[in-house]
Amino acid sequence: NRVAARRLQGREYSPERVESARRALLGLGPLGSVREQPATELDENGEFPVTFIVAERPFRAIGVNVAYETNYGLAGRVYWEHRNLFGGAERLRLEGEVSRIGGAGVEDINYRAFATLRLPEVFRRNVQLVAQIGAVRERLEPYDRDVALASAIFEHPLSERLIVQAGPGYEVGRVGRNDVWTNVNLVSMTFGARWDSTNSLLDPTRGIRANLAAVPYFSLNGGDSFTRVLASASTYVNLFGNGRSVIALRGAVGSALGATRDEIPYDKRFYAGGGGSVRGFPYLSIGPRDAANQPLGGASLVELNAEWRQRIGRNWAVVGFVDAASIGNTATPTLSDFRIGVGAGVLYFTSIGPIQVDVAVPVNPDPNGPGYGH
Repeated sequence: NRVAARRLQGREYSPERVESARRALLGLGPLGSVREQPATELDENGEFPVTFIVAERPFRAIGVNVAYETNYGLAGRVYWEHRNLFGGAERLRLEGEVSRIGGAGVEDINYRAFATLRLPEVFRRNVQLVAQIGAVRERLEPYDRDVALASAIFEHPLSERLIVQAGPGYEVGRVGRNDVWTNVNLVSMTFGARWDSTNSLLDPTRGIRANLAAVPYFSLNGGDSFTRVLASASTYVNLFGNGRSVIALRGAVGSALGATRDEIPYDKRFYAGGGGSVRGFPYLSIGPRDAANQPLGGASLVELNAEWRQRIGRNWAVVGFVDAASIGNTATPTLSDFRIGVGAGVLYFTSIGPIQVDVAVPVNPDPNGPGYGH
């Protein structure tokens, strides 16, 4: 396999390099298990052969996810995936999602449909292509959105932990609120990098994750052009070395450059609140509001999260957390007017990943916003 050969051929033998190649093969998707088998002596070329013994998993998969939000109702997602489309570990995923079923009304239901194709190697190089097309219909408190999207992002690993990416995108449709719509016709170019030194994808107990993305947007219908920058980082501290007491810290900083907040489409502004942001506040509710008391979004973001996880027994853990965020009217991130939420939760560790249920309340609710998020 080219993936393993590229990582090993011509390099000095080490168990770490062999393990890196094994994980790269496993990460392609079609393989359920990969086991290395080093030779016992050098070959006639003076090289040390390593054989990988692999077992395939089913190439086709179907998945269903169901979620429930007390203030928005049911959400469901279904996907179909082919993990070896052309025989070279190419992955095609078709997925659809419906959310906010049973909320305010049928007209407020959200829909998403996407097709994503992943090519593990393009140009015969260690470059992965992630091509995606899709359509989105969103009815949210800050804005409404009906758009079609397409993107082609190229990813290249500079090391086992660092990946850089770049590629174009296109978005056409309309964005508005209160039945006042603005047509959008945007070309974008994504530039980004990811670093991951954690020891687990779903339940890390040590290491750092960091993401940086800069996306210039260029309007084709006479609107303003701008660049959206977002940087985030998480670190995990294993307090006693046994993985049972872990502190997780996260921070994010964002800025929209080249245009004022009111010149940026509603959906490209920064918002905070809700799960994954500041728990205890409703989704996207934090920040400036207009005369009708609707969230306006901002041109900058600062977000901070701290969480303590304590295992109890084999499969359970209790969680305590503090979240905070500030949305700024200008591109310069501000440390004033933070909205803070605190809470606790319970974690249950399943064979496929942890399930977490949280309860949170706002420390300083926005006087113009809802009291708390469910």
